[in-house]
Amino acid sequence: MNRNITNKINYILDNIVPPALRDSRFFTRLMFRAALGKKYKAYMRFKDEVPHLTEEEISAYYSELADTFMDRDTDINGPCLDRIRKDVRGRRILDIATGRGYLAGLLHSDDAGRSIVGADVVLPDPVDGVELVRASVTSIPFADGEFDTVICAHTLEHIANIRKAVAELRRVCAGRLIVVLPKQREYKYTFDLHIHFFPYLYNVESLLGTSGTIEKLGGDWYYVEDIRT
Repeated sequence: MNRNITNKINYILDNIVPPALRDSRFFTRLMFRAALGKKYKAYMRFKDEVPHLTEEEISAYYSELADTFMDRDTDINGPCLDRIRKDVRGRRILDIATGRGYLAGLLHSDDAGRSIVGADVVLPDPVDGVELVRASVTSIPFADGEFDTVICAHTLEHIANIRKAVAELRRVCAGRLIVVLPKQREYKYTFDLHIHFFPYLYNVESLLGTSGTIEKLGGDWYYVEDIRT
């Protein structure tokens, strides 16, 4: 199921299902048990446990539940994917939290002369033309200003120390920073195990500031900032 479809499902859950029902443990338990099988209990207790977990423990949580996640090449919706490919600048590009390396592979296919780095805590299978590096978004193992474009899509919502992650993105970026965030309301029980939520523009501005441009694109937030010009 691609991101375009899941955004429509999320819209219905966020805006049509009454909040009292959406936050109901009984109602959500029925949904989760049907969709997730035996591991539904981990989803139900996630919000209660996450404030007490380290970054490493949160990563282990995600790894334990990886077989319940939606099987798709990327979480980036079509309009955001198209815009990223148009907005990248320069020759050295970092796709942090690259997942399966789908976007990184597309950027290489668009221009084989670029140097593309895909970084993640768990590396995917080799991707043609992409240098894969094991790294966390809160500790990126590259020098200040090493990349002309840094892309971070559908990642920050999962990061406990989110402001440290944003500082790291800006530190390694010499030019353009591109961030994609899900536009979702916060509920206690969610299928996607997000820690942070961005239902409104001011939520995005509170995190990223107003130096860049922010727009709703394909049901998600799309942010572009030119760090150094």
